[in-house]
Amino acid sequence: MQMPQNKPALSANRLAAAALATLGAASAIPIPLAQLDFAGLINVFGIDSGDSPRALLVIAAIGGAVTIGVLALALAGAFLAATGAASARTVLIAAALVGLVTAMPLWIPAGVLIGAAALLLGPPRPDESDDVCRNLRRMRGVHTHTPRQGEI
Repeated sequence: MQMPQNKPALSANRLAAAALATLGAASAIPIPLAQLDFAGLINVFGIDSGDSPRALLVIAAIGGAVTIGVLALALAGAFLAATGAASARTVLIAAALVGLVTAMPLWIPAGVLIGAAALLLGPPRPDESDDVCRNLRRMRGVHTHTPRQGEI
């Protein structure tokens, strides 16, 4: 038994968007590692927090954990872009913007790459399901006639 393939071929824009998003996420991997190293949770780069206040270390740890989540979101967006999902653009834009919040100065190059990947995907296309829900009369072929003043 052979399954019909209804998926369109992988377009160059989708492939480039997936590659850019993956490159952006991969280039940002050291950011949460440095945040977590500064907080003292892991020792990757040998960063010494010195006499930093405890609150700053907690903020760095939370920022590192959230940045790891943003990296996962960017990689999920890259996968969605490669598969042609309609939500890929939204996921990539969210990853680029949330990354700016979690690690502003260091995230700019990665955010630019991830944002460029979202732009390559183009504007979102309206689904056919939106048309069905908007006007059910038009889809069923029902036409209404409005009576004029003397016809009633």
